[in-house]
Amino acid sequence: MKWLLMIFASMVISYSPTAKACSFRISGGELIRCGMTKIEVMNKIGNPDMRDRQTIGVNTGFGRGGRSAEAWSYVVKGDIGGEYYLTVLFSGNKVVEIETQQVRR
Repeated sequence: MKWLLMIFASMVISYSPTAKACSFRISGGELIRCGMTKIEVMNKIGNPDMRDRQTIGVNTGFGRGGRSAEAWSYVVKGDIGGEYYLTVLFSGNKVVEIETQQVRR
């Protein structure tokens, strides 16, 4: 059930025109922002509720492979109140995008 909820949250987030940002302030004032490492994110908000790895492109066998990105999904309390679906996208070890959507909106 939790897995289905996270898939639904990801779909809702991807269709929201204002959901993409490069920072998000969680309750307590901690800031999650682009450029942070995976360790820094885990130190601030812990282990993700769900992890997903996506590979873009195809390995043609000529020494070039596709690019991979990792998405970590959370349900967190925002600094301005309410709960949020938070998806942190990594390329390599760095945050490259942050997507949010308020729960029940």
